[in-house]
Amino acid sequence: MSSGKHMICDIKDIKNQNLINDPQQLTNLLDHICKTYDYTILQKSQHEFQPQGFTAVYLLSESHISIHTYPENNYVAIDIYTCRQYHDNQTYKDIYQFLIREFDADSNQEPVIIDRKFQ
Repeated sequence: MSSGKHMICDIKDIKNQNLINDPQQLTNLLDHICKTYDYTILQKSQHEFQPQGFTAVYLLSESHISIHTYPENNYVAIDIYTCRQYHDNQTYKDIYQFLIREFDADSNQEPVIIDRKFQ
């Protein structure tokens, strides 16, 4: 039996410097994903690093979403784990393509999608 799916994203070669450097836009991005896919946000925690970088973790009733930015390397790590029982990986692929478009990143990248199991 599955406990859900876990998508790990390494988004590289980001061209949208406005997004990667703006904590408000980044939280808006995560909020948009939660609203679009009907994820219930229980709590948010975030931290802005100096001189740059941002981390946020959203605790969801379905599990979690996290983001860690490295603007100096044009890189973002995003982790999404939900207990939703999607029939295939298309939902995660759609989210990933949305992220690639928003960050204006290299579209030849693929996320790692893991089917988490209890046994």
